[in-house]
Amino acid sequence: MKSLLLVFLLLFVGFVPNSVLSEKDIKITSYEKKKQGSKAPKKVFIRGFNALFEVYEEASAKTSGSKNERANRTTFTSGTSTSLGVQISGVDVDDFQKMIDDAYASFTSQLESQGYEIISADEASTYEYFEGWTKVKGGASSDAQAQGYVMVTPQGFEYLVKSISSKGKEKNGGSFLDPTPKMSKALDDMFIADVNFVFPFVTLDADASTWTNSTSVKAKINYRIDPMVDPGENNKSLIGSGPNMLSQVRFVSGLDIGNNPLFHAKVEPKKAVSFEGVFKDKKITETTQAQSDMFSKTGYTQLVMTSGDQKTVASHFAECDHDAYVSSASGAMKDLIDTGVNNFLEMTKQ
Repeated sequence: MKSLLLVFLLLFVGFVPNSVLSEKDIKITSYEKKKQGSKAPKKVFIRGFNALFEVYEEASAKTSGSKNERANRTTFTSGTSTSLGVQISGVDVDDFQKMIDDAYASFTSQLESQGYEIISADEASTYEYFEGWTKVKGGASSDAQAQGYVMVTPQGFEYLVKSISSKGKEKNGGSFLDPTPKMSKALDDMFIADVNFVFPFVTLDADASTWTNSTSVKAKINYRIDPMVDPGENNKSLIGSGPNMLSQVRFVSGLDIGNNPLFHAKVEPKKAVSFEGVFKDKKITETTQAQSDMFSKTGYTQLVMTSGDQKTVASHFAECDHDAYVSSASGAMKDLIDTGVNNFLEMTKQ
C-alpha cells in the first residue's frame, strides 16, 4: 500500500503542468503506528504557517596592519577591511504577502473539502498545554525572526507562540526535542500541521589573506527553496530562536514511546532547489588591497604618520525579474502543499 501511495504521489508531482518541483526534488515521509491516522479526530490545528524570504545579507573580512623593521628601512602595511551588503530588488513585502495568502487558502480549502475541521487559535488556547501562550494575528510581516529575512504569515490566520522577545522574536516552545507529538497528545490526538517555506537568494563568502595583504567578499546569487537554513549562520545569537527555518508540509498525531509521533506525514525538498533565470547577476565581488609605505631610517628619532585602515563598504542591489521570482516561489509552495495534503489524505483514508 505504501509503495503504491508513493508512486501515486510521485506521478502527481512529476506530471502536473507548470510544476516547479519534480519527483526528484521532493522527499515524502509516511509513517503510521497503531492505525493512528484513522483513530485521530478529523481536526487539524495549524501550529504554524509562514514563509521566510531573504531580502538582505552582508559579510565582512578584516586584516590587521603590520610594521616590518629592516636594516635601512621600516615598512608600514595598513590593515584592510572589506564589507559587502547585497539587497534584493524587484519584489517587496506585498508580493510575499500575496503568495502566503494564496498558499494558505489552498491548504485550508483542500482539507475542509475532505471534511477536516480547522481548529482556531482561540479554541486551542482553551487546552492546558497552551496556558500562558500568546496569540499572534497573521498578516503582518516581520524582520525580527532571522537576520536578513522577512517572515510573512497569512491574513486571517492566528497562531500561538510561547513567548515574544522585546525585539519581536517568536519562541514556539521548541528545543532539541520536537514538542509536536506531546502537543497533539495534549489536544486529544488531533492532527498538528506545520507549513513553512524558506527562500534564500544569496550566499556570501568572506576571505582575509595575510599572504596577499588583502580582504575580499564574494556574493553568489542563488535563489532557491532550501530544506533547512541555520538562522544563526550569520548571527549566532539567533540560534534556537524564531520559527524553524524549514521548508515542509507536515502533519503529526499522537505520542509514541519517548517523543516520537504515532502518525507522521511530511513532504520537504530533498535538497536545495535553485530557480534559474530570475536574477541578472550571478556573482558580485569586492576586494581591498593593503597599502604599504616605506621610510628610510635616520640617526635621529622620527615621527612617522601612517594612514589608517582602508575600508571599502559596498552596497549592491540584486535585481530580479518580478514575475519569475513570484512564479518560482509560489509554484514551489503549491507543489509542496498539493503533495503534502495528498500524502496526508491517502494515509488517513478509512
